[in-house]
Amino acid sequence: MMGLPGETEESIKRTSDFIISLGLDDMNMAKFTPFPGAPLWNTIKEEGTFNEDWRLMNCLNFVFVPKGIASRERLDQLYNEHVKRFYSDKEWRKKFRKRIWQHRKSLMYLLRHLPAFWSAKNQFEPEK
Repeated sequence: MMGLPGETEESIKRTSDFIISLGLDDMNMAKFTPFPGAPLWNTIKEEGTFNEDWRLMNCLNFVFVPKGIASRERLDQLYNEHVKRFYSDKEWRKKFRKRIWQHRKSLMYLLRHLPAFWSAKNQFEPEK
């Protein structure tokens, strides 16, 4: 989970380094979302900026930005950098190539749905 109260760019970098060091096969990084009734709910506005837009409160959008991060845009950038870094890691790609034949049905699925995968990949690329 990324974007918790108290996080800074440095702590996010350390977490990213740690995740890469684990040699995981896959990774899913949720975006912290404070929900009503959660222990942090009553004090969340003291911990950073909070956009209480219910349409965005789904762990897929940053609605909270901790004080240690400059902006929601910067938090999104850090998130995208981490995801891209994980899946472009040399060791991860090496393991992926070794497993690709074991998962030929998944490869066929990827090839059939390549435009959608390409579109998702572009979500993690900076606009030019």
